[in-house]
Amino acid sequence: MDFGGRRAAGMPGCRRRSSLPFAQQINLNMKLILIYTVIAGILSGLTAPIPGTSLLLTGLEIYMLVHLARINNYKLGLKEIGYSAAAIYGLSTLLQDAALEILTFVPVIGWGAEVIVAVLFVFFLGNLANLYFSKRA
Repeated sequence: MDFGGRRAAGMPGCRRRSSLPFAQQINLNMKLILIYTVIAGILSGLTAPIPGTSLLLTGLEIYMLVHLARINNYKLGLKEIGYSAAAIYGLSTLLQDAALEILTFVPVIGWGAEVIVAVLFVFFLGNLANLYFSKRA
């Protein structure tokens, strides 16, 4: 995947992330988080009236974490991905899915609020993951 002339780390023919200046690394990661946030908003907006579809966002969140880890040259094995998936699923179920499922049953206003909750959750999760992976890499 190409991000402003640079390819994500871990992909064939790509440059190492450490060769980028710090300001460009932050800019690249923020663009990636915003892309996932927009995808989450679109996905949530399209599936808002359907109960149970908020679980699709959990998959998107896990994919975003793996992508951010790869960009920051942080090695994630299947074990770490599994732990992350379980933690995100638990957190997502407790906070996000409960709110989203309750909002699904309030026509129009609830559906709009569901999109806002999904977008904010993905945005803040992406920023937290970015801080974590950038410090550990």
